[in-house]
Amino acid sequence: MKKAMKAAVVVAGIAVLFGSVNMPEAAANKVVSKSSQTAVKTSAVDKKAFEAAKAEISKKLAQKNPGDLYILYVRDKALNGGSEFMNYMNLLQFKTYEDYLNQAAKLKGPTLTMPKALPEGYKFVKGNIQPPLIKYLAQYQKEVKAEAAAQRKGVHYKKFDWKEFGEINLHFANGKDNLQMQVAYYVGKDKGNGGYNYHTADEFDAEMAKKHPEFVSNTLSWSDQYYIYNITTNPGNPLTKEELIKLAETAVKK
Repeated sequence: MKKAMKAAVVVAGIAVLFGSVNMPEAAANKVVSKSSQTAVKTSAVDKKAFEAAKAEISKKLAQKNPGDLYILYVRDKALNGGSEFMNYMNLLQFKTYEDYLNQAAKLKGPTLTMPKALPEGYKFVKGNIQPPLIKYLAQYQKEVKAEAAAQRKGVHYKKFDWKEFGEINLHFANGKDNLQMQVAYYVGKDKGNGGYNYHTADEFDAEMAKKHPEFVSNTLSWSDQYYIYNITTNPGNPLTKEELIKLAETAVKK
């Protein structure tokens, strides 16, 4: 009898032991199931909001307001190819040199100007000014993400006004020859040494030149503490390194 009672106690103990393991597992399965359902529901809501936000921004950009900049945040990176953010912008674009100068004067940073030594025959073709994303992108992203969190939104976008340029591009042409000038915010930590670097179109790798002929050019570059500058000409352009340096000396107004 005592043995039977002991056996019963052992069996009961085993039942309690296994019960104490199995019960939380069952409860956990319910929690996982609930979490999965919530995640699916949240993802569906975010997807709908994401598509709506993109449509809204596209509609705004279609109005072609020069300089408009929007940054879109999405909680579910899978909806955006693995990225939390998307940038949308309308560049400031110019068909006349005068319009460019008027706008550049309103922005912080050095201004590219038509060099005094620009050879006769070269005329302004077009230009553009781009927002300072290289310098402020991390800050912009932080702001739009914080707003999304404060509003408990999985998708959110924000328009940013900017008073400082990130890049300027000017294009000049003389028949089939062209000359381009560029200034861009410099992300490097080293201060510019004021020296010029020059590379000819012939120095480009042959394979790269074949795949991307649009990148092949004669290039004069230099930098200061915050910006990097370039003057480029097409292959075969008769302007020499010395002539490009002479252009560079009057190409920037600080």
